[in-house]
Amino acid sequence: MFKQAIPVFATGKENEMNYTLLLRATCAELRGCKLYITAASFYRLFVNGRFVAFGPARTAGGYARVDELALGRYGKKMGENEIVIEVAGYGCKSLSTVKQPSFAVAELRRGEEVLLCTGRDFEGYVSAHRVQCVDRYSHQRHFGEVWDLHEQSPFDAQYRVTLSPIAPPSFLPRVVPYPTYEVEKCTEFSSQGHFRYHAPKVFYPYRYSASNAGGWGHFAEEEVQTHPYRWVQNQKMTHNGCGKLPISLSAGEFVLFDMKRIHVGFFEWVGKVIEDCELVLAFTEFCSPRAFSFTNMNVQNVIEYRLSAGSEAKAQSFEPYSARLVCLMVRKGTLRLSSFAMRLFEHDRARILTAKVKDPALRRIRAAAETTFAHNAVDIYSDCPSRERAGWLCDSFFTGRAEYFLTGKSTVEDAFLENYRLYRYNGDLPKGALPMCYPADIRWTEEGGKWIPQWNMWYVLEVCEYLTRRRPDVDKEIFRDSVYGVLNLLAKYENTDGLLQNLPSWNFVEWSTANEWVQDVNYPTNFLYAGILKAAGALYKDEEMLQKAAHVRTKTAQMSFDGEVFIDNAVKGADGVLHNTRNASEAGQYYAMLFGELDLSDARYQKLMQYVEDSFASFEKADREFVPVNAFIGLYLRLWLLMRLGKRELLGQDLKDFFGGMVAATGTLWEYKQHKGSYDHGFASFAALAIAFAEGAEIEV
Repeated sequence: MFKQAIPVFATGKENEMNYTLLLRATCAELRGCKLYITAASFYRLFVNGRFVAFGPARTAGGYARVDELALGRYGKKMGENEIVIEVAGYGCKSLSTVKQPSFAVAELRRGEEVLLCTGRDFEGYVSAHRVQCVDRYSHQRHFGEVWDLHEQSPFDAQYRVTLSPIAPPSFLPRVVPYPTYEVEKCTEFSSQGHFRYHAPKVFYPYRYSASNAGGWGHFAEEEVQTHPYRWVQNQKMTHNGCGKLPISLSAGEFVLFDMKRIHVGFFEWVGKVIEDCELVLAFTEFCSPRAFSFTNMNVQNVIEYRLSAGSEAKAQSFEPYSARLVCLMVRKGTLRLSSFAMRLFEHDRARILTAKVKDPALRRIRAAAETTFAHNAVDIYSDCPSRERAGWLCDSFFTGRAEYFLTGKSTVEDAFLENYRLYRYNGDLPKGALPMCYPADIRWTEEGGKWIPQWNMWYVLEVCEYLTRRRPDVDKEIFRDSVYGVLNLLAKYENTDGLLQNLPSWNFVEWSTANEWVQDVNYPTNFLYAGILKAAGALYKDEEMLQKAAHVRTKTAQMSFDGEVFIDNAVKGADGVLHNTRNASEAGQYYAMLFGELDLSDARYQKLMQYVEDSFASFEKADREFVPVNAFIGLYLRLWLLMRLGKRELLGQDLKDFFGGMVAATGTLWEYKQHKGSYDHGFASFAALAIAFAEGAEIEV
């Protein structure tokens, strides 16, 4: 993909944490030129001071996807054109990228002629503006942003660094569409006022949402000189009303922007610095506009700027973030803020097919589903655009259905599944296991890698559906190794009944007490197992596997049904025999009904069907433990089941009951029904299919 360019980075810095490198070159004319570019961890590109792109699209370890960017429209009519590539080499483990040596490779071509390339024409500079030793933004992502903009000449000789070649990865084409970068301007602010330090206020002390075991990478406490996340939480605000930009802000003053719904992208602002200034930009997905606060999601939603008097400051965040409310707080000095905006970073909505939704409430939920999809289908399927931006299995099963329904294509899924197919065993997980999310670093503890057996099953189910319903033109053989790798690994845990028993690592049924009932034999998991055996057996015409699927399905139903509902698990007693518990989850019933191939017209299941009709409100709980569904994945299993049963009216009411309040609050669909976690979660875009079905559409389920 590159004719002459080679990967480079600052000499000796390719494994350093949070090292930001600038690459600069000039060119006489850009007409008809394309820049071929990729990097690790991320790059952003400016031409003649104008933002062009952020990338690359993420992929598996040992690989890099190459962007092809036409630069003609950014060129000057006369004079030299400046190309600047800013590269963040994070050098730490995360759930949103694979840790690897930092590099950048770029090549400017007009046709077949190479005009500029790394390794020959670009000069390197360490960033004079981005502070290196800062807190992590979250455990799952990388580092936060602190910018020292006192130095106005980032290309002074003092910042010049030598560049050395880096061993090249295997280059891949970008598969997904390029994102949109439209700018949403905020000309009015919803509130402005004063703040002061308030000692009694308690701040979240956590820098990470998990421990830093396993060498995930962070700077020592004494190395980090500023903690804006903690500082914001110790301030008490007094609100004085709304207004329009521009506005002058001095120490102890703030301005708050309410964008009415969650947007995802890069914060941009412009201002005149009157006195040396310290500015903290804080943001959140949800809170009261009259009482700014962070959500309890263990992310440090802050960016800090240090500014020099007399300068015209113009800033854009390096990373994309998710926010509805944004608060700019002046800690020191004076700033006249003239503009604030968010440059969007989302899936191109022009690719989303139009739809007529008759019910006004469902129409609003459909719009929120589209927004949620656009935010979480940029380069991979992500769980959320905030805390993680991670590509989780199981989530992807539902988002994959959503993409095909909303766009008529599976372009993002093509890339998502290719990334998993390119994953290579290196001893971090059991042979045959796939990461629970990828591209990511999967060794969570010093003792070994954490993986989710059930998420591996959802991978098999998604691949089989992808190859039969959405992309039957794709050669199914390229997935054989990964599918059979999972199946062969799971087979090692079959007991004498042929059911899975004592699956290792992190077993996941759903976010409820049902997740505490996963041992020794978990029946929902075995229903799912029967489902993937059947799907894979049918795909690969494997008769032995189809027979095994029938056996697992029949045996699981026989052992788990108590005459009223399906029990969740059996535990080995002192006698060495498996005994059913009295645990029964609502989610477990949906696993059985979706994958058990039950004849639901049979009189045995009359009560069960009644419970489904009334959302288990009438379920008799005496002498047993029962737990209703949580949002994921129980609620989505219910929606899927209601579609399969043809319960359109009940489905429509469930959709409005569950999602209605979310739309008014954030314009997106959430991770939970409760006010916690992500308020913008990719799998929730599955609601778009359910809405269409509720209004009469014929959808294969």
